Amino acid sequence: MKLSKKTFLYSIGISALLVSLIVIYFVTMLPSLYVDYMKKQNLKSVVEVEKGYMKNHSYKGLKVQNPTGSATLEIPLEGDEIYLAGKAFKFTVTVQDEQLKKLLGQVRNCFGNMKDVEKEDFEAIDWELLKKGFQKSALLDETAPVDVEVQIDKDTEVFKADDSVKMHIMDKDIVVFEGGASDEDNQYTTYIAIGRSGSSLIFSFLPVMTPQMKEIKPIVMGSIPMIAAVLFLIVMLCSQFFSKKIVNPVVSLAHYAEEVKNAGSLEVEPFKITARDEIGELGRTLNELYAKLKENYDELEEKNERLKKENKRQEVFLRASSHQLKTPVTAALLLVDGMIQEVGKYKDTKTYLPQVKEQLQSMRKIVEDILYLNHCTENLHIESVDVDVLLMEVMGAYRIQAEMKKLRFEKGGTTRTVPSDRELLKKILDNLFSNAVANTPENGQILVESEAGSVSIVNQGAHIDETLLPHLYEPFVSGSGKERGKGLGLYVSAYYSEVLGCKLTVENVSGGVRAKLNFTFKEDAQHLHTDFI
Repeated sequence: MKLSKKTFLYSIGISALLVSLIVIYFVTMLPSLYVDYMKKQNLKSVVEVEKGYMKNHSYKGLKVQNPTGSATLEIPLEGDEIYLAGKAFKFTVTVQDEQLKKLLGQVRNCFGNMKDVEKEDFEAIDWELLKKGFQKSALLDETAPVDVEVQIDKDTEVFKADDSVKMHIMDKDIVVFEGGASDEDNQYTTYIAIGRSGSSLIFSFLPVMTPQMKEIKPIVMGSIPMIAAVLFLIVMLCSQFFSKKIVNPVVSLAHYAEEVKNAGSLEVEPFKITARDEIGELGRTLNELYAKLKENYDELEEKNERLKKENKRQEVFLRASSHQLKTPVTAALLLVDGMIQEVGKYKDTKTYLPQVKEQLQSMRKIVEDILYLNHCTENLHIESVDVDVLLMEVMGAYRIQAEMKKLRFEKGGTTRTVPSDRELLKKILDNLFSNAVANTPENGQILVESEAGSVSIVNQGAHIDETLLPHLYEPFVSGSGKERGKGLGLYVSAYYSEVLGCKLTVENVSGGVRAKLNFTFKEDAQHLHTDFI
């Protein structure tokens, strides 16, 4: 999943969570908070009314939450009169019944000292008797236990009617009129429903207090800190979780890159990542990058090793060749000096000039081998080479030398064409045939066997000293016989074989020495060619 989609889903999820929490809050907690708040407000309101009346003994200047249902009863500590006051009225009640007088005495005794009021004292008062004495039926009786005097405060305008009236047609038979009124602190709504039922008109009245925003606003404002704290905590936790889901893979990638940087040979395990977003794609790209770098690094290491071997080979070869050149140079100089000074037998120039020529040719051969050995890999040309045809060419070149030693060539088998550099392969075979002709006794036989992917040359009657076998492929290593050469043939052939990706082995076999050349395939040869150039 892409990061953009993850972020979108995260935003949707956190929004849904916050909305759910707010809805749950308003459904479960807000009503209870409202009820609790209204209870506290009612308690506060009655305390304020009580304190205000205790100060002024009147409702003038008092803010009453519900003037239609609010009243204050004043019982003097002495006398038979009690007072019942409201926002727009005041009753003076004179108690005439002895039982009620006695009951008032109990009330005065109970609440005379507010510090000593007990719940049991309050419950001990016969409130039912007091209630019956003030019932409407008792007050209208000629023998009423109390005398009531009513005072109306004409200067106090409690209610103000609204000018607007709304009409609601609820049904074809029912119409509702809605009118409002207000006092200093509250608003009221009166509903009058009028309907017709048969031959009668039905009127229904419902006065209610109008809900006000100021009742709910303090609750909401008081809840804002808690709501903000909870929402902030939830957002922080969710953001922390979401950021870790994004940041942790990036940190892991950074650690992995640092590990790869500190790994000298790039030998590190691939970065394990299962995410399918942009970060996962980055991880997979880094794995591919480091795999490619590792591949290139290994190739460079391999080339460096080959270059080290090549440099070492050239160093050894040049040292050995410079030493090897001293012999023919010294011999040629001695022969020339002897002939110039006509010393002894060296007067016979016809005899010794061919020897000088032979030494010069030996030096030329060494120089040619050195030059060709150093530059043979610069222009490899891999092509399909017919090995049988090439063998016939090389054998033809040594036909005269073989006849001089009465040697016989015998060829058997056939081989397919191989991908190789023709001239370099011919040079290898030429050196092998040169060694075979030079080291095969007179009247001997040279066997040439062609097989699928290999060529073997066996010179019968020859033998290599066992002490020389481990050093055959070193420069200027040769036997000590009459026909010993300059010691470059097998070294050059082994080097050319390595360049072409072939393998050359020389070993003693029953009745002779066998040199075997195993060929490589075209893809390997081309790869080797590319490495060397």
